Amino acid sequence: MSTPSGQGPEGNPSSAPIAPIPQQSGQSARPRSSTASIMWAVATIVVALVGGFLIYTAMTQDDGPADAAPVATQDSEDEAGQDETGQDEAGQGESEQGEPAEPATEAADPTEATSDAAAPDETAPAEQEAAEPTISDEQRQFLLDLPRREADDPLAKGDVDAPVVIIEYADYRCPFCASWGRDVQPALQDLIDDGTVRLEFRDRILFGEDSEATALAARAAGEQGLYWEYHDAVFAAAPASGHPDMPREKLLGLAEEIGVPDLAQFEADLDSAELRAAMEADMAEGDSLGVRSTPTFLVNTVALVGAQPEQVFRQAVAQELAVVQE
Repeated sequence: MSTPSGQGPEGNPSSAPIAPIPQQSGQSARPRSSTASIMWAVATIVVALVGGFLIYTAMTQDDGPADAAPVATQDSEDEAGQDETGQDEAGQGESEQGEPAEPATEAADPTEATSDAAAPDETAPAEQEAAEPTISDEQRQFLLDLPRREADDPLAKGDVDAPVVIIEYADYRCPFCASWGRDVQPALQDLIDDGTVRLEFRDRILFGEDSEATALAARAAGEQGLYWEYHDAVFAAAPASGHPDMPREKLLGLAEEIGVPDLAQFEADLDSAELRAAMEADMAEGDSLGVRSTPTFLVNTVALVGAQPEQVFRQAVAQELAVVQE
């Protein structure tokens, strides 16, 4: 039987239409209104409980991320340190840039110094003192004999008889070497000027032919008395990261920029067998000492790996100066 629109068959509530049927009786409207009110009250209570729970959860967990943050930061710093451990991007890293390492007294293998310093130090004070690395008198004398102390050495600056000699093993295309040369070396100039420190540069080639060519160009400038001017110009032009291309035209341009007087002689010296032999002697010295990353330094007998900050070098210089003056 057909039903009028908006009305369902009597006695069959399940077949009621989607649109509500207008109530004809006030009595039948009251139960529906009461049910709706109860449902709204229940819903309000549920929402209040859920909201209160969420607020409570947020308040009690406020300290969680703060506690976890240092762990994540430390992990990031550890990974950064591993990526920068002195050999190129393939893993050979130019320097270590994590937390500044304390000057190491174990210099037989310079690359071990920073690894030991970077490890978490959980040793008791008494055990620390007993665990400090020591070197024999013979090893110490070997390291003290490494400085050349030649008055006419163009790759050195400072008094020949300075009590402390810093030897730097570096590659001209290493960004960390450039950073140290721009920022830290000038800050130590007062120690060079007052006769406390002598600085001697050694070529430690890690990044191929362009690095060799740049090292030879600096030596060619040194033949005309401008080694350190060329050194500074190369590092001033270096990018913050990566290994810049150094074609011959660029090397000649830097020589012209710093005012090398005889550019023809400079260019001829780029192919000098004598200068190449001197560069290769530096590389052999670094190999014999186990220098596998740049920059690496010897402060008398203290080995420092990486572009360490000024204060680390001042501390090492003070330590070695005290030993010399005993």
